[in-house]
Amino acid sequence: MPFRILSLDGGGIRGIVAAKMLATIEEKIGQPLHEYFDLIAGTSTGSILAAAIATGQRSEDIVEMYRQKSSIIFPYKSRFSLKRIPLILQYGPSAPKYSDAGFTKVLKEAFGERKLFDINTPRLLVLSFDTIDREAIVFKSWHKDKYQDRDRGKGYLDVPLWEVCLSSASAPTYFPAHKLEKREFGIARDGYAEIITLDEFSSSANDVYNNMEIRIVDGKGVGQTRIIKSYVGSTRQGKVSPPWDVIPDKTSKYSIKCIYSAIDGGVAANDPSTCAMAEALRLKYKPEDIFVLSIGTGERTRVIPYDKARNWGLIQWAQPIIGILFDGSSQVYEYITDQVIGERLLRLQFKLDRDLTGKKLSDDLDDVSEENIKNLLDAASAYMKLPKVQVGLDKFLKMSR
Repeated sequence: MPFRILSLDGGGIRGIVAAKMLATIEEKIGQPLHEYFDLIAGTSTGSILAAAIATGQRSEDIVEMYRQKSSIIFPYKSRFSLKRIPLILQYGPSAPKYSDAGFTKVLKEAFGERKLFDINTPRLLVLSFDTIDREAIVFKSWHKDKYQDRDRGKGYLDVPLWEVCLSSASAPTYFPAHKLEKREFGIARDGYAEIITLDEFSSSANDVYNNMEIRIVDGKGVGQTRIIKSYVGSTRQGKVSPPWDVIPDKTSKYSIKCIYSAIDGGVAANDPSTCAMAEALRLKYKPEDIFVLSIGTGERTRVIPYDKARNWGLIQWAQPIIGILFDGSSQVYEYITDQVIGERLLRLQFKLDRDLTGKKLSDDLDDVSEENIKNLLDAASAYMKLPKVQVGLDKFLKMSR
């Protein structure tokens, strides 16, 4: 029984490229994509595509959303725009390029009040990155057991889809980090009058839980709520105030009210195919039964010459480094996925050059000019008509029946 995965890269406005490819694929298979694929994974702009498909939206409608709403997300081009003054007043001279207000508005319109756990089929996986614990946030629509083995403690709970996507697509330097409330759940290892020892899934960073609320939700001491005044990561011990009335023990289940500082998931894996494949394996599917359709948003061709790369400092690298990080992770994860499942991976990606249409294609994440959007759509259409692409797609669809 095949397990079909759709994996969608990040890339800002270039997500319209993937949406256009998906419209061609949807027409070819003759059924909605959310009925065809078993798991849909997305990073950054790919998370918006993934969530939209998982909720049953048509690919052509997603193309139109990008076409019509992108100027609300990216309302100006220059960092010196007068519209940016409120951001500078709020965050200082090093403020992100854009506010997330327009982005939030678009996402709320797209997904309304739907939440992550509202999605039963297909499974939805979205990646973000937490700057506090310095680790990936893996949002999963089927992750509903707060005490579940390796996932225990990753307490994002039932997050609205718009907030999942905003967490995944808040690219550093472009948007501010998104504050996402969470509850970390665990089972105490020990307790003393003013101390609780958290489990092995808790953070190993000193002071990360300082001034956070901890509540005993089951077992000995249930119902008590305290504030963690200090935390030692190496021992997982937190000092609470006031002291416990009933000292927790190994039967005590706790929750800690804290936050994620969420930024673009491309920092962890701009191509989420390997993460999706790992989840399929974890769900007990055999490698020979896993099929991955991985769709990119265009491969950058802009060269950074050696003399610039050698001499650039903090200011010059600030913007280009994001693209380099995203490109590097995409290539690495594509390689890993290919090594595990081989020909059962189909990667659709083209270079952002003039070869397909003779027109200039911008690799900027935020070039929402009418000309660039039209050129990206034309290039995506031309790419999907290439004989080698059609042959590869036909082969993939036949193998994954």
